[in-house]
Amino acid sequence: MNRSEAAARGAAGRSAAVVRARAGCDLRRELHSAVDTHSHVVVDLAEVPTLDDAMLGQLVRAHRNARRRGGMVCLAAPSRVVITVLHTMHVDGLFPMFDDCGAALEFLAEPGERSVDGGEGRPRSGVQLGVAGR
Repeated sequence: MNRSEAAARGAAGRSAAVVRARAGCDLRRELHSAVDTHSHVVVDLAEVPTLDDAMLGQLVRAHRNARRRGGMVCLAAPSRVVITVLHTMHVDGLFPMFDDCGAALEFLAEPGERSVDGGEGRPRSGVQLGVAGR
């Protein structure tokens, strides 16, 4: 996992970090460090085909810690399987999701208030989650 600091700054001048999730890396340590040093965190999931329970717990913990500090955690490039896992576990509303890191950083750089629960996140293009019978 390689964390790179991004130059995204919102109206309050708050920074965002990008955490690149990869198999076999210490996601917990990277997320903890990013949340401790930045207002917002973008987790790049481009190389993560699915989420296990440990990774899901780490993302939720990072969300909770960022929220306490007035920030948010966004997900970039989640696979359809990752989106389905998040939806099934009823935590998809916690994370604004974007097609790539650039879109997430643009969102975070926009001035103005946004919900830390993902209320203003733009859904990934072409991704729709539905419930049977609706």
